[in-house]
Amino acid sequence: MTYSVTHTKGPSSTPSYTITLPTKGGLLSTRNDVSHKDTTQSLFHRLKGQQLVIPDLRPMFSHWSSGTNEHYMRMKESVDKKLSLILPSEKHQKAVSDADPALLAAKWWPTSSWERYQTMTDLVIWFGIWDDYVEKLACPLAAQDFRVATKKFVTQSLGLARRTEAPAVPVHPLIQSFKGIADEVCKAFDLEQREQLLKHFDQYIDATELEAEFEKAETVPGLDQYWEVRTLTSGMGTLLGMSEFALQVKLPMHIITSPAYETLWAVTIVINSIVNDLISFKKEMAAGSVLSSVAILFHQSGDLDLAVKLSVEYLQQLVDLYDTTAEVLLQEAAAGQDAEVQQAVSEVVDLFRMVNTGNLEWSLGAKRYGVSEFIQEDGSIELYL
Repeated sequence: MTYSVTHTKGPSSTPSYTITLPTKGGLLSTRNDVSHKDTTQSLFHRLKGQQLVIPDLRPMFSHWSSGTNEHYMRMKESVDKKLSLILPSEKHQKAVSDADPALLAAKWWPTSSWERYQTMTDLVIWFGIWDDYVEKLACPLAAQDFRVATKKFVTQSLGLARRTEAPAVPVHPLIQSFKGIADEVCKAFDLEQREQLLKHFDQYIDATELEAEFEKAETVPGLDQYWEVRTLTSGMGTLLGMSEFALQVKLPMHIITSPAYETLWAVTIVINSIVNDLISFKKEMAAGSVLSSVAILFHQSGDLDLAVKLSVEYLQQLVDLYDTTAEVLLQEAAAGQDAEVQQAVSEVVDLFRMVNTGNLEWSLGAKRYGVSEFIQEDGSIELYL
C-alpha cells in the first residue's frame, strides 16, 4: 500500500505540498528539495531554544466522531498492576504509565468489548516496550537478531509458519509475551486476515532497522526518505490491521484492496504521524532527536512558524481528502448490495476517524508529551524547544 504527495517550491521559494492520487505512487514523494549543509547536530542547535507555536488542531477534527471506551478506568487499574510485574525498573514503569496505553487504546477503539479492548491495550503496550528495547540495543547485530527472532515467533504464533519449519524458541520473554495476543487474534481472524496482519507486522519490524540508521546518520533526511520510514515505524499498519478485530467485523478483500480503502488507510496513518510530530516535538528534542517532519521542514525553509503552518495546512488537506474518499468507498460498498458489508465498511470508516481524533485527544493530555501545561486559552500550544 503506497501513496504519493508531491513536494514543490512555492512562489516564494518555500516548500509546499500537493496531494496526488491514485495511491499507487511513491511514498510521500518530495521533489526539488532545497539543499542544505546542516548536519543533524547543527540542525538541533538551530532549533534549540526556539518558540514552537501550534494552533488548536481540534476544530479541524470537530466533525469526526470521538469517544472513550467505557472500560477505561478498569483497564487503567489493570495496566498499572501489570506494569509492576512485567517491568522491573520503576523508571520504565513510570515511562509506560505516563504514556497511559489504556487511555490510548480507549480513545482509538472506544466501542470495543472488554475482551477486545484488553487485547488491543496489550498490543499497544507490547509495541511500546518492544520498540524501546530494540532502540536501546547498542549492537546492530543483536538488534537485527532480535528482529528476526520476533518475526519468526509472531509468524508461528499466528499459525502462519510452514509445517516443516522448526518451532521458534525465543530466548527473550518480551518476544514470548506476544503469544497471548496472538492467541486472541487466531480465535477471531481467519487465514486471510492473519496473513494481511502479518504483512503489516513484518513491514513495521523491518522499518525499525531503517529508523535506527536514520537516527545514527549525521545528515538530515529528505521528506521522501523520512516519510517512507515514518509511516511504517509508527506501527500504525499493524494497529489499523486490527480494526476488524476491534469491531468484530470482516471486510472482503475487494474492499481492502480498493484504491479508496488504501487511500483512507494511508491518510489515517499520515494524519496520525503529523499530529504526533507536532505535539511530540519538544519531547523528541529533549531526547536529542530531530528525526521529525517539522524539523525537516524547518531545515528546508529556515522558519519554524512556516514549518508548522505547512504541517497544519497539509493536515487540513488530508482531512478533506479522507472525507471525500470515505464517500466514494461507502458508495462502492452500497453498490454491492450486501447489507453486512455496508455496515462493516461504515464502522471501519468511522473507526479510522476515531483513531485520529482519539490520538489527538490522548496526545494533548498524556504526560508522555507534557504539553497540557502549555495549552493557551485559545487552544494553541506555546512552548520553547
